[in-house]
Amino acid sequence: MSLEDIPVEQYEKLAKTFKPKPNIARDWARLAKQAGMKYMVLTTKHHEGFCNFDSKLTDYCATKQGPGRDLVKEYAEAARAEGLRVGFYYSLMDWHHPDGMKAKDDPEARKRFVAYIHGQIREWLTNYGKIDILWYDVAVPLDAAGWESEKMNQMVLQLQHDIIINNRNWLAGDFSTPEQTVEATKGDWESCMTLNDSWGFTAADDNWKSPQRIVRNLVQCCQGGGNHLLNIGPKPDGSIPEPSVRILTSVGKWMQKNGASIYGAQKSQVKRTRPVNPSGEGLV
Repeated sequence: MSLEDIPVEQYEKLAKTFKPKPNIARDWARLAKQAGMKYMVLTTKHHEGFCNFDSKLTDYCATKQGPGRDLVKEYAEAARAEGLRVGFYYSLMDWHHPDGMKAKDDPEARKRFVAYIHGQIREWLTNYGKIDILWYDVAVPLDAAGWESEKMNQMVLQLQHDIIINNRNWLAGDFSTPEQTVEATKGDWESCMTLNDSWGFTAADDNWKSPQRIVRNLVQCCQGGGNHLLNIGPKPDGSIPEPSVRILTSVGKWMQKNGASIYGAQKSQVKRTRPVNPSGEGLV
């Protein structure tokens, strides 16, 4: 929507054509478990504003558009059924909301927009049981004061006492989030990376990381005391692209043999005496 400068009125029509297959989240959760993962994070709303959850604040959501059902509910139930922790990603920016692009310079628009965002966060922290992870994203163009981030996090913790919150609403949060790189930071951190070069499904992107590369990245994360969050862009019907399945299945076989060295890992205290090969070769 952004790269091709598609107007909201034209782009929003696609929501009617979004028809994911029934119970597709069960396949996601089974693959995650098979790959050795311990938690999942679902995009509840991305920058374009479409909500995969049932929202009373907008009709631009899964229950009132093409899917006709609550996809976030299905995901949360599927993850728990596999014994996985449940995380929600939520983009603070919203290109669909009429005040989203006005909020920076118009105080009244900002007031309405921030109330909408806080209201949606309250909705999905209230309606889906225990949530373990909150993953904010894209806090531009407002600052922490503009988003009322302190108030936002206080509300989150009142609704979900044990949740952990990332650092992308301009507050430090509980963990930091280096993106597309393994970069150890102070405190707890999690490196988020794609399996190819795209965050969403892109048929033309065949630059897939090998299972060996994924394992090397995972080992590097463990050496630095961090976690590794891998992105999967499902197809329009919700199914996972075959290369993603193949890669994660292979990683899962490695984890079955070597998982004990990953799950119990602590940050390495060994001082390096030589530079690390940037390609990751030789780490495993």
